[in-house]
Amino acid sequence: MQIVQVGNIYYFIYIFAFFAFTILSLIFLRNKSQKFRNRFIFGLAVLNLFIHFAKIFIYPYTTVEYIWTKVSFENVCAVSALTFPFLYFVKNKTIKDYMILVGISSGILTFIFPVDAMSEYFNGAILGYKGAFSIEVIRFYTSHFLIFLVPFLMMQYKFHTVSIKRAYRAPLMLILVLVIIYINELIITALGWVPREQLYSPDYRNPSFIFGVRGDLTGLGAILGAFVPMFLRVHPVTGELFYWPVLWLAIPAFIYGSLFTIILMVVYDGKNTKLYFQRIFRMHPKEQKIIE
Repeated sequence: MQIVQVGNIYYFIYIFAFFAFTILSLIFLRNKSQKFRNRFIFGLAVLNLFIHFAKIFIYPYTTVEYIWTKVSFENVCAVSALTFPFLYFVKNKTIKDYMILVGISSGILTFIFPVDAMSEYFNGAILGYKGAFSIEVIRFYTSHFLIFLVPFLMMQYKFHTVSIKRAYRAPLMLILVLVIIYINELIITALGWVPREQLYSPDYRNPSFIFGVRGDLTGLGAILGAFVPMFLRVHPVTGELFYWPVLWLAIPAFIYGSLFTIILMVVYDGKNTKLYFQRIFRMHPKEQKIIE
């Protein structure tokens, strides 16, 4: 079977498609008015909302008894797909910063390490690998590409401007979203839509790793766990391996989120970012104002 695996031809086909459709979007919008661009970008966010819900008709999601659990706030990307159409017109700069940070970073990371497209695991069961060009894999890549493209175009055409002075807020917003995902899991478990014994197991729903890292993702676990104190990975009573929900992920989320935020600031707000760090290290006069 033709399947996506890191480094194989199908893996690079999707990465090529990522760059190709990004460039085509820029070419298409190059001579368009700001009004048209605004509506087009919002339309992409709405389109992705429908693509997100389309999974309920596609295998292997059709094997899930309570299918609506799979289109709830299941993970960070699901939150993005569900909320971006509604957050698009909000005026709050912190929320928009979050859209930019999480949308661009999660979109890129998905193409670098497309876990769901590569894994034979689904909802705690081994159902086998998905075909590289199966409907679900194409849907998966399309949805995550749009999660990237919407904030990318927002930044490209100045519908939002990031600021280094607000850089710390986006990683904190990411941690808040992880808490929302946890609450979602508690609710659907209380309703009986997810077995209680699966609630804290990273091998089942595994919503954005808030309960730990699945057994087949040990490499990713090592990257995330490098900044996690041991007491956050130990059950307080039994002493067994146990990832404290959300708390264990808070430090890595803040560190990696902050790192990506700084990279984003250098790209889109380089002048103010340079001035900000010069001021921190007392290399620039205080009189020059940093734009917020």
